[in-house]
Amino acid sequence: MHTTILSSSVPIRFHILATVGVSHVLMVRGEREGRDEGWVLPHGPLPQGRCMILTARELLASTTGLDRALSQVLAFSLDTDDSGELNGISYVLDGGHLPDLPSVDPKDGASWVPMRELHEPPALYQYGIIAAAQGRPLPLLVNSDRPDAAFV
Repeated sequence: MHTTILSSSVPIRFHILATVGVSHVLMVRGEREGRDEGWVLPHGPLPQGRCMILTARELLASTTGLDRALSQVLAFSLDTDDSGELNGISYVLDGGHLPDLPSVDPKDGASWVPMRELHEPPALYQYGIIAAAQGRPLPLLVNSDRPDAAFV
């Protein structure tokens, strides 16, 4: 069985959610959903032929200095355009939960940001944070929201 996606007709992206206690999230400086620059979860595209877990782990280490096992999914979204055509898949990977802030600061451009400072995070981040905090099963999301069928 292949565990690496050799090719995909749609882009696949990952975001990594690492938390401390109930109050901080590991974030990096970056563009926020086509808006201005701000704090975002460490994220990146999955290159063709690469393992998502290894790619995400390498990105996390290079951008923040944190090395974590990344084998759990907290949320994912099937992303579509205005006509409903699938144009991407996004995952929130579980970067783990630490009881206290680490004694070593993250690399420049990364920080443990208090959750109270996350003003209107994208819905995909919100669902990932909720799933991590409550230990809930993986939610199925389409365009970062629950499909209407989830409420029937």
